[in-house]
Amino acid sequence: MIFGASPSSTKLSRQTGQNLSEGSNQADVSRTVDLASPKAVFLAIDRILSHALGREYGYFTLEQAINDVAAAFRGDLPGLLRCDTHYHDLRHAYDSALAMARLIDGYVKANPTDVPAPMDAQHGLLGVLLALFHDIGLLRYREEAHLQGAQLTQVHERRSVAFARDWLQRTPLAHLAEKASLIMVTRLDSPFPEKLAPRERALACMLGTADILSQLADRCYLEKCRDFLFEEFRAMGVAGRADSDFPTPEELLRKTPKFFLGPVTLRLKEEYEGVQHMMRQHFNGSCLYAEAIERNFRYLETVLESEAFYLLRRHPERIVDAG
Repeated sequence: MIFGASPSSTKLSRQTGQNLSEGSNQADVSRTVDLASPKAVFLAIDRILSHALGREYGYFTLEQAINDVAAAFRGDLPGLLRCDTHYHDLRHAYDSALAMARLIDGYVKANPTDVPAPMDAQHGLLGVLLALFHDIGLLRYREEAHLQGAQLTQVHERRSVAFARDWLQRTPLAHLAEKASLIMVTRLDSPFPEKLAPRERALACMLGTADILSQLADRCYLEKCRDFLFEEFRAMGVAGRADSDFPTPEELLRKTPKFFLGPVTLRLKEEYEGVQHMMRQHFNGSCLYAEAIERNFRYLETVLESEAFYLLRRHPERIVDAG
């Protein structure tokens, strides 16, 4: 299946006013970006990349990508069905891209002796686009209506690579289209590529880190594990049965700290080379993501110690329709 660009995209002009949210569950970790709004996400990422990479980094390409991703999740992009996954929704795509932009900004701000290679504008933009597209392979083709998107989990990274490669070939970044394969680093059980040029390696590390941080720092992360991720696991066949890995949502939550302290932390520190510290460069000394993740797991510890699952009171909403 060949994916084309959206035939018509709503312009997200740089000249429009900010469209930010301070309080809802759809706000990003900084509580300043409404992740349910393509315009707000575009403006936030545009500001970051303009500052880090220069005003002409390629904002029209970013605008097109943000519109096309929204159209894809709505089911309005030719060849794809509407998103039916809850945990991996449009918010996660936007949240990952915003985190990626912040890491790139931190990378650019870092002392040159602290980074392996300079980041040029094209590669910086590429990194954000790959973060936007990294889970789009969970969307079904028209001929896959009999499936649930979560059933594509084992192959979705490769599908995302194919989508991103095809999309990039229609843009000024066509010469970088083959680097869409960097999306594969977001697969936790996949070995990290050994032979990458320093700049591509840095991008890969940031891409994988942005994917993880954006999930774990979500203020509704615990409720999303219970309500959304569990259902995706059920569709995959690894949850919901007495003999499954996660027979109940509560069991999924009980196993979450071990998962975080084990393979996730190892991936962040070793294979992704600890690039999460670039967030401190972006936020001028603090890391809002690390602070939010610590709060989430501290709260989960309280819940698990007392078996008081009723304390998970937030009501997450998935984002599919936007734009």
